Amino acid sequence: MLVVDNDAGAVKGMAALLSGWHCEVLSARTVGEAETVLDHAAAPDILLLDYHLDGALTGLDLRARLVRRLGELPCVIITADHGEAVRTAVAAADCHLLHKPLKPLALKSLMARLLAARPRAA
Repeated sequence: MLVVDNDAGAVKGMAALLSGWHCEVLSARTVGEAETVLDHAAAPDILLLDYHLDGALTGLDLRARLVRRLGELPCVIITADHGEAVRTAVAAADCHLLHKPLKPLALKSLMARLLAARPRAA
């Protein structure tokens, strides 16, 4: 799982939660860090991205960059922003939306569905 959030506490908390579920976690606080982490790791199974990153960048902007690099990957956008513009943008990008404060069971259920829906290698 690749976790990107500009809040260090959020990254640490998400990494701890996912590690407790026996997930291998790659984490970053910026777009640059995410790209550097991926230079030294296999492609993640799922992207878990905060919507509002530093500057004017969003998790959807990062996802677009990563898709060009890695191909299509399931993506969950996690945000405290309940606005219609965010909801619409996430849906248009064919991503999934979860709101902060994050409910761990909702995340675990969504991740299970996304992983089960992945095409299997021959």
